[in-house]
Amino acid sequence: MGGIVVNAGIYLVTTYQALRPFDKLRDLQGPETLRLYIKAFSRKITPISLTIVSTILGLMPFLSDGPEEVFWFDFAIGTIAGMAFSVIAIILVLPVFTLRRS
Repeated sequence: MGGIVVNAGIYLVTTYQALRPFDKLRDLQGPETLRLYIKAFSRKITPISLTIVSTILGLMPFLSDGPEEVFWFDFAIGTIAGMAFSVIAIILVLPVFTLRRS
């Protein structure tokens, strides 16, 4: 689960850096930086969303056995909840740290 979230962050930051101008002397200002980040986000959100949704849907069958199957039920619940909360991290937390250093 952690690897999926880290990869999503790497995809977003790498795409954002690829969109930035190659002129290192030119400092981007607030609105331009935000525009580039939104452009990178819009390019990568589809594959990131598909990965998260496919992981959640792939673990749904383990919920059908209920708490009787202790390991798989707990594994599914923990991973599904982690993937759901990773959306918050990708959408709200990552831009704060990425745009602050730009």
